[in-house]
Amino acid sequence: MSRFFFIIFFFYCYKALASERVHLAVASNFVAPLNIIKKEFLKENDTSLIISKGSTAKLYSQIINNAPIDIFLSADQSTLQKIPKDKKIESSQFTYAIGRLLIFSKNKINKNKNLEQVLKNNRVKQIVIANPRFSPYGRSTVEILEKKKIWSNLKNKIILASNVNHVSSFIFSGNADLGFISYSDKMKILELKKGYFFEVPSYLYTEIKQDVLLMKRAEKNSVAQNFLVYLKSSKIKKIIKSFGYNVKG
Repeated sequence: MSRFFFIIFFFYCYKALASERVHLAVASNFVAPLNIIKKEFLKENDTSLIISKGSTAKLYSQIINNAPIDIFLSADQSTLQKIPKDKKIESSQFTYAIGRLLIFSKNKINKNKNLEQVLKNNRVKQIVIANPRFSPYGRSTVEILEKKKIWSNLKNKIILASNVNHVSSFIFSGNADLGFISYSDKMKILELKKGYFFEVPSYLYTEIKQDVLLMKRAEKNSVAQNFLVYLKSSKIKKIIKSFGYNVKG
């Protein structure tokens, strides 16, 4: 009889663990790598991962308004610092990826030209960037243009996309001649075999450190905690690097 009750007890403990779902909120630039990471994680864990994507600012607003999010993968560090202390586990925060910027166009780019010459080319009528109000990648783009002292000259050419992933859509549709995209988007565009790229020197902008944070509501969620440990593993770092990100360690 005692063995029977032990089996029943073990079964319900297992079911309880399996039912611990984790809700991930992720910045739009990291959706593609996260989908692969999710598949790998689920091979080793009997659970469910729900992914919500959007601009960092939009996801922050959802968290502030009590959205049921367990882990927040931001596109920066500063947004996480603004989250009230009673909503987060501060000690859980770490950098999971370091983003990179480059220029993309459907038209051929002369790589013998410098950045200013590429952007100030008379054939370039519209330049699309992620909205700096909502996107860390947009803020880094403005930082680059200001550092090169060409922001004021180009303002009238600038179109704002809601997030960095939408930048390439403006270019493919013909609504912009070129734009600043995340390096991870280059991987998707290369599959289409359309367009040209121009590397942006990393010294022109502050490192785009993308941090992750465990929310207070998931403090006792063992699956959420395991996922954060998994995110630091060498296996996952290789996946992240394959999308053009830099990683720590």
